[in-house]
Amino acid sequence: MKNILRLIKRISISLSMVIFIFCCNQSVTIESNDAMVLLNNVDYYFLDVRTIKEHETNSIPNTDCIPLQELEQRIEELNKHRKKTVIVYCRSGNRSSTAVKILNQSGFNSFNMIDGMNGWKGEITKN
Repeated sequence: MKNILRLIKRISISLSMVIFIFCCNQSVTIESNDAMVLLNNVDYYFLDVRTIKEHETNSIPNTDCIPLQELEQRIEELNKHRKKTVIVYCRSGNRSSTAVKILNQSGFNSFNMIDGMNGWKGEITKN
């Protein structure tokens, strides 16, 4: 009986670890329609993680750009926004998903905007 209880305990611990690892590797998401409503809310900060060239071509108005490749080295630039919820976007949602994981592991509360600029129906800035 003791062996069965030990086995059940080990299985439970292993299963809990797998669930934890799976959940921690998922990025939290927000639909672009929901994000549009938050654009001018002072409690939210929008961050573009595309390249500077992509950002200059078209972007969500009044948003900053830190390319994903530079995010870990430049993360302290975002400390002034630490109390805000960060909405992260890119072209399609892939790079921003990675950025959200980096930000959340660094103590930020951030969300990946699903479909990125491809799904954005709001105002854009074109240069």
